Amino acid sequence: MKDHFYQGRKLPHWMPEQGTFFITTRLYGSIPKNVIQKLKSDYNLALSNLNSKILHTKDAHLDATSDTKRTIDYLRKKLKYEADMQYFEQFDNYLEKCLNEPHWLKQPLIADFNAKNIHFYAEKYFDLWAYSIMSNHLHLVLTLYPDAPVLWKVLQDMKKYSATQCNQMLGRSGPFWEKESYDHLIRNTNGEFYKIVNYTMNNPVKAGIVSDWRAHPWTYCNPVLLE
Repeated sequence: MKDHFYQGRKLPHWMPEQGTFFITTRLYGSIPKNVIQKLKSDYNLALSNLNSKILHTKDAHLDATSDTKRTIDYLRKKLKYEADMQYFEQFDNYLEKCLNEPHWLKQPLIADFNAKNIHFYAEKYFDLWAYSIMSNHLHLVLTLYPDAPVLWKVLQDMKKYSATQCNQMLGRSGPFWEKESYDHLIRNTNGEFYKIVNYTMNNPVKAGIVSDWRAHPWTYCNPVLLE
């Protein structure tokens, strides 16, 4: 399995082949630039604090054994994961609590098109586990096929086609999606996959749109997970 590392404008992305990912992509302008800058600043500060902890641990174990080195490596991954999760929670909480315009995905025609677009690309490139389309963003859980392009390329193509078609339906021009998406590589530990699927399914419930995710017409869960 090859690993792909992609440096986005705001965050680095690790995209291994056949990875299972949780993705959030949002409409252009749905979060003000000053808020994004603050979230990014907080994330960079968390990474800086992480590096300080790692350096301190290394200094305390200059003659570290292999077991100690593994412990340090585990600590690095754990702290990085916590920083990533904190960034996403702040990012997503803002989206949920401050449903800023535009709300193009709230229009049935636009939401329905994007649901069909996700399924179209799923047939070509990935196993689709779940998605939820909100008014100004969407969440998606997928596993790339063995011969699929790297994730950023799949998302780029999917969003480009969606933007072109949705702009035509809306009679507008200009950016539709934000260029960069949030993506998180799901690890097969502590039931993370099912926690994230559950989070995705219940996004419209959390936002107060419906009381049961099944009542939201643009929420999907793979039938295999419901057996």
